[in-house]
Amino acid sequence: MLYTSAEFALFFSFVFLLYWLVLKKSLKLQNLFLLVAGYFFYGLWSWKFLLLLMAVSLVNWLTGLLIAGSSVPARRRMILLAGLLINAGTLGIFKYYNFFIEGFVSSMTAMGLHLHALTLDLLLPVGISFYIFVGISYIMDVYRCKLDAEKRIIPALLSFSFFPVILAGPVERPVSLLPQIKAPRVFDSDLAVDGIRQFVWGLFMKMVVANNCSVFTGKVFSDRGTMSGGSLLLGAVFFAVQIYADFSGYSDMAIGIGKLLGFRIRRNFAFPYFAGDIAEFWRRWNISLTGWFRDYIFLPVAYLISGKIRGARFLLIKTELFIYIMAITITWTFTGLWHGANYTFIAWGWIHGGLLILYHIIRKPKQRLLRRMHPVPGFMLRATEYVLTMVVVLVAWIFFKSASIHQAFDFLSGICSPSETEMAGPLPRIELVVASAVAFFLEYLRRNSEFPLQLGKNIPVIARWACYYGIVLVIVFFGGGQKVFLYFQF
Repeated sequence: MLYTSAEFALFFSFVFLLYWLVLKKSLKLQNLFLLVAGYFFYGLWSWKFLLLLMAVSLVNWLTGLLIAGSSVPARRRMILLAGLLINAGTLGIFKYYNFFIEGFVSSMTAMGLHLHALTLDLLLPVGISFYIFVGISYIMDVYRCKLDAEKRIIPALLSFSFFPVILAGPVERPVSLLPQIKAPRVFDSDLAVDGIRQFVWGLFMKMVVANNCSVFTGKVFSDRGTMSGGSLLLGAVFFAVQIYADFSGYSDMAIGIGKLLGFRIRRNFAFPYFAGDIAEFWRRWNISLTGWFRDYIFLPVAYLISGKIRGARFLLIKTELFIYIMAITITWTFTGLWHGANYTFIAWGWIHGGLLILYHIIRKPKQRLLRRMHPVPGFMLRATEYVLTMVVVLVAWIFFKSASIHQAFDFLSGICSPSETEMAGPLPRIELVVASAVAFFLEYLRRNSEFPLQLGKNIPVIARWACYYGIVLVIVFFGGGQKVFLYFQF
């Protein structure tokens, strides 16, 4: 049941009316109803995997209680480790078992040992990466005493399976969601209207921009061997547009649904393609996931390494830089793997990790250089950095999209071929070009807002409603049909 489907419109209409009109006086009934609605929503994808979601949620709830109930540090650590192993093991079996087994067998074959790969024919449960990460953040925050273990089962389970974010995020941690679940909720018309606007904008980005992009990029990437360099470059550019419109559109719809139910879900995208450098790009792209990896991978790894190293230098480089390089490398290896069991995702992660390391090295020298330069040369330097950043981001997306490392290099070599100025291949439809241009133009104009349709009363009523009706009409007439969100596969 996609957010863009008529079935979801009927489902959510029923949930919304019953939630606010019938159950508004009882917080317990509201929470129980949201939990049941969430399980029903998830169960429509797979009732078998619903049992897995419920089992993982129960384990994390009980793990939190056991951690909170113990005052012995060693026992708390053992309980935490057990909880982490259960979560990581569940994710590993469903998502990475075949990848690592096949990699191990290939390594042994290269050494002259021929083994048989015992693989498992398992479907990937939709949303498993997201709800596993939510569970890990819960038990980690309880262990760190940043969050009290929730003693009541309904609020706890609801924080692990809140249906607006269960399938593809944002990764809304219980530390921010649980207080909202436990607090009385009163219908806020302003928040609800803002939620409708954000949902409509997300619908536009998904149906008009992303879905139409997918038709064009699918042809380019599948027939890359017959395309000219110019067509391949155009395909790569529109895939960058597609994945942003798809994922940010989903996030906007999820956040909008949350607002309609009285919840404030954290922002997940802040117009990342307008970022001036790679560090800013990752402060704006998939904010909830980036923050999760920072708090639960990067910082613990950096802290662990710093406790093992003494002295100002290690391996001939500054200790601080060495720690940063190691923490970034490990973090971005996991970030790449999180997106999928494929070497292309690891390569994608290493490209971004390498660029972040380079940015970290040149950041201070660049700042000193900018202070000395005249404003015009300084602007040119920043513009050059922006262009180079976007080029590397585009190259990384090619690895992200490709089925193998070999295909990614084939695609890149095709772009750099003598035919790079030729357009021998399909061209994007004019409606797609216009819709993409309008989307980014509106985002630039409204870059200080949470989303472009968040129009204030300082804008004339006629202009606001003309914009709303215009977006809705474009969705109706140019929506690219029903297509699954890209991040459902992760």
